[in-house]
Amino acid sequence: MTPGAQGTGSGADGGTGGGQLPDGVSYVPGGVAVDQGDAAAGPFMPPRRGPVVVPAVPACPPQTPCDPDLIVRVSDLVSIRADHPTQGMEPDGWAVVGVPANFFATASTHVRTGLLLGAPAEVSFTPVQYRWDYGDGTSRTAESGGGSWAGLGLPEFSDTPTSHVFEQTGTLVIGLTVSYAAEFRFAGGAWRPVVGLVEVPSDPISALADLAGTVLVAKNCSANPRGPGC
Repeated sequence: MTPGAQGTGSGADGGTGGGQLPDGVSYVPGGVAVDQGDAAAGPFMPPRRGPVVVPAVPACPPQTPCDPDLIVRVSDLVSIRADHPTQGMEPDGWAVVGVPANFFATASTHVRTGLLLGAPAEVSFTPVQYRWDYGDGTSRTAESGGGSWAGLGLPEFSDTPTSHVFEQTGTLVIGLTVSYAAEFRFAGGAWRPVVGLVEVPSDPISALADLAGTVLVAKNCSANPRGPGC
């Protein structure tokens, strides 16, 4: 039998016979294995299979708009601002010492657009907390902005979740700060939360707190039709 094509042989012919050679490799006299796909590979070299191609993966630096795990904090909202809330008081601009004065705020959910981390985005703001500083060293926090006595169906000088009783006379400056929870999205995608609360102050109210006799004389029904009993 001629050594070679059958992959058998013995001794000086370079084999012990019977085994199959790898695909693409044939036996030649002298014991040289040749890669038929690339004869230049040399003796006993494994067959060349060609380069390994790895699919390209788009690069997305962390903490950029394309990052699915992007974390946005309120400090990142430098160019997208929440609306300023407004506040009201009744009686308007004055209070009777020892009797509730009612405060209420106007704030609602709204969406604003702008650049977020250099990309166009939408941010939704939802009011979740209202804090009044009454100007006498006390404050009150509520989950609601409250309402007028008429809107709440209550008589004048009723206690409400946002009312306050002043104990001393004086001119007071009442401040309101509304805290908004925020969400963001890019290109109409899913809404994702912003870490932290956005705190926005309203314009302050200046009011006079005085005793009942002084207030009622100074604020009679002719001068103030909204006064008590008018």
